[in-house]
Amino acid sequence: MDFKMEIEYEHIVPGAEVEVEESELQGGLVVYYTIIPAIAMSGNFKRQEALKSYKGKVKAVREGNGGGWYVTVEFP
Repeated sequence: MDFKMEIEYEHIVPGAEVEVEESELQGGLVVYYTIIPAIAMSGNFKRQEALKSYKGKVKAVREGNGGGWYVTVEFP
């Protein structure tokens, strides 16, 4: 799952373990995730695509073309 970060954080590096929290939109039909504590946010997903685990491992961090950074996190 990819997350967008607006500023670079030293501790968000490949191999780092992160925890996310789930938030709902449209009465719970859509969910999105935030790396705690409000470091980066995912895109939106249908409720059926919701994560089963809220802990994952950073696989990659890359700088975006239009600014900011993208963090790829793998979840079990």
